[in-house]
Amino acid sequence: MAEQKHPSLENKVIIMNGFTYEEITKIMRSVKGLFENPKDLIFAKTTDQSLEMKLSDLIIDMSEDHEYLKANPPQRNT
Repeated sequence: MAEQKHPSLENKVIIMNGFTYEEITKIMRSVKGLFENPKDLIFAKTTDQSLEMKLSDLIIDMSEDHEYLKANPPQRNT
């Protein structure tokens, strides 16, 4: 019997390593412009912890964070 794949593993995820925050901002802006639903894209910068994680576990973790932030967007300072 085949193991069922976690639904989060279908998400579009871009993991960046070694870039400055300025470069990450440029990459995100450029890539988002290429997609019809850019809010569905998940971007992440590696951390010491994420570099030690199994890729599928990392994608699931990032997907959960992404869904939380979509439902609870951070308040912007006015």
